[in-house]
Amino acid sequence: MSEPAVRMSNVSKQFRLGETHDSLRDLLGGGIGRLLRRRGDRNGPSKFWALRDLSFHVQHGEAVGIIGPNGAGKSTVLRLLARILRPDRGEVFVSGRLAALIEVGAGFHGDLTGRENIFLNGAILGMTREEIRCKLDAIVAFAGIERFLDMPVKRYSSGMYARLGFSIAAHVDPRVLLVDEVLSVGDALFRVRCLERMHELVRSGTTLVFVTHQLDQMQAICNRAIVLEEGRLCFTGSADEAVGHYLKAMSKAYAHRPADLANEGNRQTDTVEVLDLRFVNDVGEEVMWIRPQDTVHVELTFRLNRQIPRLIVELCMRASLSENLLSVNSGRDGLTFKGTVGEHTVTLMLPSVPLTGGQYFWNARMWDADRGTIELDTPFRFPMAIDDEGCKTGAVCLEHEWSFATEAPVVTAPAMTRPADLRLVGEGGMHEDLPVR
Repeated sequence: MSEPAVRMSNVSKQFRLGETHDSLRDLLGGGIGRLLRRRGDRNGPSKFWALRDLSFHVQHGEAVGIIGPNGAGKSTVLRLLARILRPDRGEVFVSGRLAALIEVGAGFHGDLTGRENIFLNGAILGMTREEIRCKLDAIVAFAGIERFLDMPVKRYSSGMYARLGFSIAAHVDPRVLLVDEVLSVGDALFRVRCLERMHELVRSGTTLVFVTHQLDQMQAICNRAIVLEEGRLCFTGSADEAVGHYLKAMSKAYAHRPADLANEGNRQTDTVEVLDLRFVNDVGEEVMWIRPQDTVHVELTFRLNRQIPRLIVELCMRASLSENLLSVNSGRDGLTFKGTVGEHTVTLMLPSVPLTGGQYFWNARMWDADRGTIELDTPFRFPMAIDDEGCKTGAVCLEHEWSFATEAPVVTAPAMTRPADLRLVGEGGMHEDLPVR
């Protein structure tokens, strides 16, 4: 079996928390500071392991996504592969020309023009001057910076930085391309073009390692994914299966969120104190992710510091601040609650949440119906993820049915004939029900 394009074998990486000195000035200042401290405060910086005994491989021409909660070690993996960092233990191997798009504008010099930075960055990535000259027009056209090519890049917007940085890396014709969240920057058209270019590179044989939180982008590009949790490998397999493991890891990450998170940024009076907002399945287990067809119970726990005889509760869900997807108001349903002083729980049961996969956020509102005053309006800080198992159907996942009729029977093999009426039924996918005569 041939050597893989990318391999990490039992890799561990440790970082130090606290003071770091990367210049003589910082070193001198830190030394003086330590001398002035009291003896009891002289504790050295603590350490933590960003990666622990991580092993995986990527074959030539394969596109692999790396996903996981914040702090799982994803960017550390890319920096090790790009040789920006060295492992404390283990071995890192990358075969062939490498292009890394880890930070937008990395390697750019602000006082140089876009044209000059193309030659500089291209040379850093291993391209010859003649090769860069031949690809200059294609790089500029892809980035869409023709009018600004001879302007210093320090005057570029972040979107222009992103377009130029990705365009250079994507035209290096690398054997291995490392991409870290670059598609979260730039407009929608740029992101589509990036996806198309990455598809082209993979089809031409480029090995792609893609770190992202955008599950739909990962599933669209990668056939396989690696899920990291607290610096360890917790799953490797198909991209669709990896999503479920990622969402479970996200659930664990949010399970012990700070108790005051629910109240941070609230618009509220002294009447109501939010204790928790959580999502529960049919068997009473707290969940942070569901599938569109799952029943979910949204439980809001709060404390009232004064009596509200007619309390109205509203629960809302959004995909972004400007996209209101769901608003369920007990008052509009003709229902108010008798709010006595003390702790209460209001539960909203939804038989299904037919939305496509992604991250969604909830908030809670409360009114005193008699006074007409708003007593609570939390920020959209309560996350819930939906896993549609890779079955994109637009904004919503609706149960649906296909039918197809033809006058002549469909012959698929000499020994088998299918009937004239062909019925295809799908729920988030397509399943055939084909009786044989």
